[in-house]
Amino acid sequence: MFENIWWETVTVKKKKFKHIIIMFILKIISLFYFIGLEIKKLLYKVNILKSVRFNTKIVSIGNLTVGGTGKTPFCEELTKRLIKYGKDVLIVAKGYKRKKMNNIDVVSDGVNILLSSKNAGDEAFMIARNIPKAKVIVSSDKIKGIRYGIEKFKPDIVILDDGFQKRYDIPDADHILLIDATNPFGFKRIFPAGMLREGISSLKEADVIVITNVNLIDDSRKIENIQKVILSKNKNAKIFESEYYTKYFYNILNKEERYNPDSIRNKRVIAFSSIGNPLAFEKMLKKMGVKVAVSLRFKDHHDYKEKEISAIFKLSENISTQYIITTEKDEVKLNKKFIKKSIFILKIGMLIKNIKELEKKIRIVV
Repeated sequence: MFENIWWETVTVKKKKFKHIIIMFILKIISLFYFIGLEIKKLLYKVNILKSVRFNTKIVSIGNLTVGGTGKTPFCEELTKRLIKYGKDVLIVAKGYKRKKMNNIDVVSDGVNILLSSKNAGDEAFMIARNIPKAKVIVSSDKIKGIRYGIEKFKPDIVILDDGFQKRYDIPDADHILLIDATNPFGFKRIFPAGMLREGISSLKEADVIVITNVNLIDDSRKIENIQKVILSKNKNAKIFESEYYTKYFYNILNKEERYNPDSIRNKRVIAFSSIGNPLAFEKMLKKMGVKVAVSLRFKDHHDYKEKEISAIFKLSENISTQYIITTEKDEVKLNKKFIKKSIFILKIGMLIKNIKELEKKIRIVV
């Protein structure tokens, strides 16, 4: 309920009186949040808060805004390439909304997946499942997680998921910052008045900046404008672009039952998701020629209840849709016992343009 009110207040252009009052309150909270961020930076500068140095190469992948920018698929693509190069890779993630067993848990040892999605967190579990050779650790304290993982696995490279806000803790890391083309700068307001986790000026502290979802923007001038904003804050920025692409659809009840994306062109579907950027998922479907009759959006990392799944099946019958489609991230949160009919999963990949140049920039290949 509150999240819907917040989203409406932040996004609506013609604000009613209630929106103006709520926004005023949100801006006050944002001010205190911003002050807190600046104090933290100052404490690092005067050496009251201490940075940590590791002997192992660390690459962090992060963003400026709350919500999804493509960190997980970017992390997967980069890790798969590193493993192809013969690198031993450890991924450290927070494991958001997981049911903790310990403060630090090993999701995968590079051979076996050791935790369920509930205990690992949906994103960490999905990474472990999609990259069997990667070691994956979850920890609410990422620095402790990195230290533990290095001691236990002695990897060649550590990939830190969602690590840009840890750049003062680990200044030696290479920080890749992802900017979502569909909402690049979070309405230019700091959370909760907007979607920025910190000010746009922090763009200057990224080693590499990647604009994601570029294929979902029809007007190329919008991408050019994003680049101009980046360069105004970081004139030496090395900017790359990436986009999602559809691999195939598969049936959650039978993963061997796969479909070419063209097979559902012009079909009526229900799309549902609980991801950081549901708009990108819905735009992808529409660009593929899918007729999205209804889009259902749940809170990010939502755990689906049986009655919710039943309601989706009922709605599909009532409006005569031919498919029900969701994301791979949502699949790991769907209890198969509740699924009596087919739900199809959109399997995506990420194309990172000029990827070899990016790899050289962050010195992970010679």
